[in-house]
Amino acid sequence: MAVIMRVCPEQITRILLLLLLGSLAGTSVWGQQFGFTAFTPKEGLAQSQVRCMAQDSAGYMWFGTLGGASRFDGLDFTNYGLRQGLPDPQVNALLAMPDSTVWLACGSFLTRFDGEAMRSVPLPKGMPEARILALAGATDGTVYIGTDGAGLLEVRNGVVSVPNGWPADSAQGVRALLMLPDGTLLVGLRGGLLRWKAGKSEAVPLPFATGVSALAMGRDGTLWVGTYGAGLIGVKKDGSFIQFDESKGLLQNNVRSLLVDRGGRLWVGTKFGANLLEKGRMRAYTVYQGMPNDNIWCVNEDNAGGLWFGTDGAGVLRYAGERFVTLTVTEGLCSDLVMTVVGDKQGALWLGTYNNGICRMDAMAHITTLDGLPNNTVWCGLVDPDSTLWFGTSDGLCRIKRGTVLPLDSTRALLGQRVLCLFRREDGSLWCGTRDGVAVLRGNGPAEHITEVDGIALRGVRSMIGAENGALWLATDLGIVRLANGKAQRFTTLDGLAHNTVFCLANDAKGRLWAGTSNGLSCYTGERFVSVELGMDFGSNYVGLIQLGKGGELWAGTNNGIYRFLPDSLLQDPDNADHFTQVDGLRGSECNLNAGYSGPGGRLFFGTNAGLTMYDPAAPVLRRSDVPPRTYITGISSFLQPIPGADSLSIGSGPSAPIDVPYRKNHLTFTYTAIALADGRHVRFQYRLAGFDSEWLPATEARSASYSNLPDGDFAFEVRAADQRGRWGKPARLPFSIAPPYWLTWWFFAACAAAVAALLYGIQRYRGLRRKRAEHTRQLILRSRMLKLEQHALNANMNRHFIFNALNSIQYAINRQDRTAANKYLTSFAKLIRKNLDASANDTTTLAEELARLELYLLLEHMRFKDKFTYAVVVSPSVDAGTVNIPAMMLQPYVENSIWHGILPMAHPGHVEVKVEPYGDTHVRIRISDDGIGIDQSLEDKGGATDHISRGIEITKGRADILRRLDLADIRIQGPEQLGGKHGKGTQVVIDLPLSIGQGHTD
Repeated sequence: MAVIMRVCPEQITRILLLLLLGSLAGTSVWGQQFGFTAFTPKEGLAQSQVRCMAQDSAGYMWFGTLGGASRFDGLDFTNYGLRQGLPDPQVNALLAMPDSTVWLACGSFLTRFDGEAMRSVPLPKGMPEARILALAGATDGTVYIGTDGAGLLEVRNGVVSVPNGWPADSAQGVRALLMLPDGTLLVGLRGGLLRWKAGKSEAVPLPFATGVSALAMGRDGTLWVGTYGAGLIGVKKDGSFIQFDESKGLLQNNVRSLLVDRGGRLWVGTKFGANLLEKGRMRAYTVYQGMPNDNIWCVNEDNAGGLWFGTDGAGVLRYAGERFVTLTVTEGLCSDLVMTVVGDKQGALWLGTYNNGICRMDAMAHITTLDGLPNNTVWCGLVDPDSTLWFGTSDGLCRIKRGTVLPLDSTRALLGQRVLCLFRREDGSLWCGTRDGVAVLRGNGPAEHITEVDGIALRGVRSMIGAENGALWLATDLGIVRLANGKAQRFTTLDGLAHNTVFCLANDAKGRLWAGTSNGLSCYTGERFVSVELGMDFGSNYVGLIQLGKGGELWAGTNNGIYRFLPDSLLQDPDNADHFTQVDGLRGSECNLNAGYSGPGGRLFFGTNAGLTMYDPAAPVLRRSDVPPRTYITGISSFLQPIPGADSLSIGSGPSAPIDVPYRKNHLTFTYTAIALADGRHVRFQYRLAGFDSEWLPATEARSASYSNLPDGDFAFEVRAADQRGRWGKPARLPFSIAPPYWLTWWFFAACAAAVAALLYGIQRYRGLRRKRAEHTRQLILRSRMLKLEQHALNANMNRHFIFNALNSIQYAINRQDRTAANKYLTSFAKLIRKNLDASANDTTTLAEELARLELYLLLEHMRFKDKFTYAVVVSPSVDAGTVNIPAMMLQPYVENSIWHGILPMAHPGHVEVKVEPYGDTHVRIRISDDGIGIDQSLEDKGGATDHISRGIEITKGRADILRRLDLADIRIQGPEQLGGKHGKGTQVVIDLPLSIGQGHTD
C-alpha cells in the first residue's frame, strides 16, 4: 500500500525558523553557506585579532594586529614585531602610499616601512600622548594622522605637525579619515563629521549628533557614515539622509568599518558579522552564512577584487564570492552527504543522502526508512516522464509519486542489493546497476538479472548512458562495456582507458563519451580512448562525477575539487581546465560519486563531503586579476649568508647598488615570490640564469633556486610566475657579477708572466753559465790536449834521430875540414831549432814563417841526402802568406813523410813539392806531393810498424781536429793518399786553410 511522506514537528519548526530568518535578513527563504578561507596564526599570521588592512603598490596585503604587522603574498606571511622595529605591537591603522612606503599606526607611535626596514617617525614634542586611530594619504604625498587626544596631524617632508587652521581645541578625538579624489579630507570625530580642505574646516550636517567610526564614499556620491550606536547613515548629494539600523537588517548599530567595492556595493563590518547593502537590500554574512567567525573589525578589497575581512580572534577571512554556495543541514537539508540530486516536473529538487534518506531541498519533505524507504543510504535517482521518482538504495529500489512511497513487488524491488545507478532506455525498460551486474525491469514483470554478456562479466556497474543506435555504455570495475544488438564489447587500459575502475559516464555536446576513472579522465574518440590527467596529485584524478553544463562545458568532480573545461580544449592541452577548490567557495573538496545535477538557469549542483554545493553562473563574480602574478626576487645568499648588497632588495625595486659576488661564494641561492592573493598555492615558477642557462627550467612550485660552482662573469637571475590558468607573467630580473678568482685576474696573469719570464731568464742564464763553464772546461781540455800535441809536434819536428843525424852531418863536415859546408849546415840547423822553439810559443804562425821553417828543414835534409831528392816550395802570387795563419809546425811531418817514406826508399832521386794556391774566396790550399814509391807501397813495406813520422802526422791531424772543435779554424786535411790510383807513384797531402784562424794561447 502507499506510504504517506512524514513531516515531523522538528521539520516544521526548522522551516518556520528559516522563513523568519530570511524575512529579517531580507534574503531568500533558504539560507546559504558561502566560501571563506581563514588565515590564522596557524598559517603564519602574526596574531588573530586583526584591526586594519591595506594593499601596497607591489601587491602585498598588510594586516595590522594586536601582536604586530603581517605582509602576505598569497601563500606566505612575513611578520614584523618589536624585534623588527615596531615601537608598539598593536597596529591600529595602515596606509599604503604610491611610493611603495607603508605607514603603520602603532599605539601612540608612527612608523614608516620603506621596503627595507621599519623606521619610526617622531611626533611633535610636547604633544599629549594619544593613540593613532586613522591614516589617510593625499596625492601630493602628505600623510594625515588621526589621533584620539591630539586631533589631526600631517606629515610633510618627513616632519609631523598640526595642520595650519585645524581647530585643535574642539576636534581632538579623530576616529576616522577619508581622502576624496578632489583632495578634500573627511574627518570623523567623536562628536560629528568635518570636511577639511586648504586649511579650512567645515562641519558636515548629520541627522543627529553622533560619534563617527567609519567613512566610505559610494559610486553615486552618497557619503556613508558608520557610527557608534546609531547605525549606518547615508548622506546623499542633495543633503538628504538614509538610515539603517538593527530594525532594518543591520547586524549591530555599532559600525566598525565600511567599504564600497568595485561593484558599488557597500560592506559594513560589525561585531556580529558583515552586512552587504546592494540595490537597497541589506544582506547578512555571519557564521550561519559560512563565516568561521563573524566578529568583524575591518573590511578591505584588493586590486583583483578579492574581499578580506579582519576578525577579532579568528584572523583574516578571504571571501570566495557567490558563484559557489553550499547548503547543509543548517539550511534545512536532511544530511550534508548528498549522493544524488533529482529534479521533478514541478522544479523541486529531491536529494538522496548517504545516511538520512531522501529530502526535498526546500525542506518540505523528508523520507526515511520510517516512511517505507528500503535503506537510508541512497545512491542514485531518476525521474520518469510521469513525475514518478525512482531511487536506488543500499537495500534495493524505491519508487515515489506525489510524495508517496509506492512499494514494489519483491521480484522487482531488488531487495538486499546495492543499486548504484539507474537508466531508462528508449523501450521503457529500467536498467539498474548493482555490485553484481545489471537488473532490468520490463513492464510489470520480475527483474531480469544479468551478470555477464558474451562471457564479459558485469561487476560493479556505477553508471550507464545511452549511445547511438540504441547502444548502452556501462561503467564497471573491470572497464567500460558497450552493449549493442545483444553483443558486448569491453574497453580497458589496453584500449587507452585511464584505469579499469570506472565511476561515471557522460556525453559532451558533440556526442563523445567521457569517462571518469580512479586515475583520470578518458574520452572515446570513435576508435579508442584518449586519457587526460587533470592534476599531478591522486585526488585530482579520482573523478567521481561528470556533468554537462549549459554552455557545452564539462564539469568533473574529483577528490580535490571541481574541474571545468571545454572538451576540445582539454584534448588539445590538459592544462586547459579551471580548477575550483575551497578558495573559490567550495566547503568540501571531495565530490560524491555521480552526485551531479544540471538545473534551470544553468545552475549546477554537486554533492560533496561538506554539503550540497550550487554553482550559479548568474551570481556576481569577485573580480579577479586579468594579469598574471607579479614576481619579485626577495634575496640572494651563499651558504645561508646574505650576499653583500642583497639586503637592499626591496619590494618592487632592485638592489640599491650592483651586486658583486666574491668568487669563493659562487654557491648561490635565490629566493623569490609572486603576488597571487586569490590562490598562492597553485602558483608555478620558471627560472633561468642568463649567462648560464640557455632555456627556462621546468616549472616548479618551489620558491627558491640554487646554483653551485658558478664560473666568474656577468649573470642575471630571471624568474617568472604563472597562475592556475597557465598565464605567465613578466619575469623579475636580478643582475650580478661573480668576481674572477685571483688566478684569473689581469694582475695575476701579469705577475705570472713576470715570474715565468724571470724563471725562463734564470733557467736560460743558468744553462748559459753551465754551457759556458762546460765550454770553458772543454776548451781547457782541448787546449791542454793542444799543448800536449804541440809538445809532441815539437818533439816530432826535433826528434833525437833528426838532431843526431844533423849533428853527425856537421861533425862529418868538420872532420872533412869543409868549413863552408859545416858553417852552412850549422847555421841552418841553428835557425831551424830557433824557429821551432819560437813556433812552440804560439798555437799558430803565419804561413810565410811556416814555409820559411819548412825550407830550412828541406835544406838540412837536402844537404844530408845529396842527390837523393830535389824540392820546391811554390807560393801563388795571389796568396799573401804573411796574412794567412797556420798552426805552427804543421807541414813538416808531411814533408818528412814524403822524404823518408816516399823518396829515400827509391833507388833514384825523387822530388818533393809544396804548392800554395788560393781555394775559393775563404781558403788557401796547400798541396804537398812527391814522386816516391807511394803510400800504399810504403805501408806494405813497413808491415804496420809506426815511427815518429807517422806519429807526427797523427799529431798534426789531432791538432787540426782540436782547432775545429774549438771553432778556431776549419782546417781540412786530405791524405796522405796514393797518386795515380792503386798502381800509381807518389803521395799527396792536401791541406785547406781558412784565410783567418782564431788566435790561440801564448805561453
